[in-house]
Amino acid sequence: MQNVDVFLMKDNTFLALLKTAADGRASVRVGRGLFTLSIHQTDYAPIAQVVDTRSIVEPVLDIKIVSVPRVQETVSVQASTQDITEQTSSPAESIKPEEANESPLRPLTLTDALPLVPGVVVALNGQIQIEGSGEMHSALIVDSVDAGDPATGRLGLSAPIDVVDSIHVLTSPYLAQYGRFTAGVVTAETKPGGNRWHYDLNDPLPEFRIRSGHVRGLKSATPRFSFGGPIIPDRISYSEGLEFVDNKVPVRTLPFPFNETKTTSLNSFTQTDVTLTPRQGLTATLHVAPQNVRYSDLDFFNPQPVTPNDDTRIYTGAITHRIALGEALLQSTFSVSEFTTAVTPQGDLGMTVAPGGDGGNYFSEQQRHSRRLEWNELWSLKPINRYGIHKIQLGSSFASVADEGQLNAKTITMFDNLGVKIRTIDFSLGSPYDRTDQQPAVFVQDHWSINSHFAIDAGLRWEAQTITATTRFAPRTGFVWNPSKDGRTTVSGGIGIFYDSVPLNVYAFSHYPEQIITNYLPNETVSGSPQTYLNLTAEAAASGTPLVDQDHKLGNFAPYTVAWNLQMQQQFSEHLTVRAKYLENHASGLVTISPQVVQGQSAYVLAGDGGSRYRQFELTTQVSFQGDNKFYASYVRSLSEGTLNESDTYLGDLSLPFIRANLYTNRTGDIPNRFLTWGSVALPWKIKIYPKIELRSGFPFQSVDVYQNYIQNMKTASLRFPTYFAADARVAKNIKLNSKYTLRPSISIANITNHFNALQIHSNTADPQYGQFFGSYDRHGRFDLDVVF
Repeated sequence: MQNVDVFLMKDNTFLALLKTAADGRASVRVGRGLFTLSIHQTDYAPIAQVVDTRSIVEPVLDIKIVSVPRVQETVSVQASTQDITEQTSSPAESIKPEEANESPLRPLTLTDALPLVPGVVVALNGQIQIEGSGEMHSALIVDSVDAGDPATGRLGLSAPIDVVDSIHVLTSPYLAQYGRFTAGVVTAETKPGGNRWHYDLNDPLPEFRIRSGHVRGLKSATPRFSFGGPIIPDRISYSEGLEFVDNKVPVRTLPFPFNETKTTSLNSFTQTDVTLTPRQGLTATLHVAPQNVRYSDLDFFNPQPVTPNDDTRIYTGAITHRIALGEALLQSTFSVSEFTTAVTPQGDLGMTVAPGGDGGNYFSEQQRHSRRLEWNELWSLKPINRYGIHKIQLGSSFASVADEGQLNAKTITMFDNLGVKIRTIDFSLGSPYDRTDQQPAVFVQDHWSINSHFAIDAGLRWEAQTITATTRFAPRTGFVWNPSKDGRTTVSGGIGIFYDSVPLNVYAFSHYPEQIITNYLPNETVSGSPQTYLNLTAEAAASGTPLVDQDHKLGNFAPYTVAWNLQMQQQFSEHLTVRAKYLENHASGLVTISPQVVQGQSAYVLAGDGGSRYRQFELTTQVSFQGDNKFYASYVRSLSEGTLNESDTYLGDLSLPFIRANLYTNRTGDIPNRFLTWGSVALPWKIKIYPKIELRSGFPFQSVDVYQNYIQNMKTASLRFPTYFAADARVAKNIKLNSKYTLRPSISIANITNHFNALQIHSNTADPQYGQFFGSYDRHGRFDLDVVF
């Protein structure tokens, strides 16, 4: 079929517009990666087909476009690895959701799948760590919409895995379109409804709790249902992903039945795609994610009465309009997000703290509501042929964010290991806070293909935060080079500057309750006078880069990172690809909180004096064999060190009550060595096994004294959990009932070798059991049933 417009996209970015010739063919040379081919032809159903050019065997694709009642026609697109016009200096680590869903990990949301990426781990505090940094230093973008919480900087609840079409993790990407991060960017695209109706039902059966051979109630239920299809052929398609979670997670270090965190949530993602004309379309999405957590952050040292309940409501709506203007493409996105959080203790008692564990109830209660309104424009110009090919993109972003709420706290009483009172922490009354911020940004970037073997990415981003009274310029540049004629070898790299978006809870700190600390002698009489610690915000020192313009005012923070990397990828055959990568970043101006004496008055001071550095060497291999069977194996050698007293240690939703003097050492996500392999293997009788093996260094920990302060003179680099090893596997078989229904029963086994993977450590030097590791999840299994129809 001739004169069909085929739009080539990558990472939500327009790359090329193809038009089929008289023989129905259109050709384009592309690099390796995930691409989307979109076809919107009058009288035919719209198509959005994802193509992975790293694994396809034949370079010709036959795409069928369906009309009613017309016959099917085809469009062929030729792919090649020999031209780098479309290759980028910032290749992403990509995850196929269907492969992640089949792994023993069995993720419920897209962020649950991220630990399958080299260099991404889940720390002991439950946060995703990218490049050794916590979530507040990374960005999550779903369908061009920022999904992070503007108050905390956390990634927040993400879309159900069943509606996600592709997931990409970019570590310090040198494309100017990305901003508001210093570590990594996670991007995801969701699935359109498609040109025929489809339905999937996953995990409809509940899991029962079995103890001593007897059923002891319901342990978890995580049914997931997704469907999609055309409402009006050729014009409107609809898709829906819905998951319900009723989960009781046991903590092995506490006695049953008082050892479970209980999570109840509903996660719904709705998408409607409308073809307005053959050259423009509209996409509307609605994400609704209420979640209730009972006994949050439960562990041995904080049993159920000490833990809080965490109730969260997240709502995000977005509309994206795309229009082709000749060979250019204009994409406009408007989104509204609402985050509501309530943190409540189990009772009205104060909190007691001792070296061997805590008692009473959680010390604080908080209600907050934050929101983001955002408008993004992305204009991909017609390619310019001048000294090569220039693909220029212009873009702008304007976000208006707000955070309002109040936090109150109760008395904390501290005891030594003999039960003698040594300190109390009282709190003044907190006051309501209401903070707003405007975040404009503009950028320009050029992908300049000098010839068929060498290309340069160059861009400049300008952004601002009104609440910080700073404006920032972020120049970035990178290159990609194919030194061989066959295009199987690719060398890429780059260098750039990246800026964090300072979370709004930093500017709510002045409204938090102030601490009043009273120390006691061994006979429990007061020692000295109670000390009131003011909540103060400092003025940041002049930035170390001339690219930041700061007003002289309190809270003028502008944390930034200078990062660079070099990568080489070699495709030895269609079955084997190997990649070696080295990256390094140095962060400055991180927002910290620490005790100080200001003009003779004790105070807790927010300042922009934190720093960190990260180095990573990565070796990754992808092996494809026996059709769609694949194996991914990676080794990562890394170093992550920096300031430990960043602002989120006290200003998060579930914060610690202790503000410690700073310590510069290994960060929470520091993993010197990590080996990870996972994939799929076909067995006889149409059975598939999905193994996952992880061997890594233990997480670092810090010793504290009886007052919960860091031990400053201890060699903290050697303080680590034991080596972690987990061999997991999932075995599944498709049972086709008829042409319409397929059952997929599976059995998953975790920690097959029953290796001791410590969960906790007695880290208080006043604890008689100091230095002992304890707790481990023993070998356990799970049965799942999926229905495809």
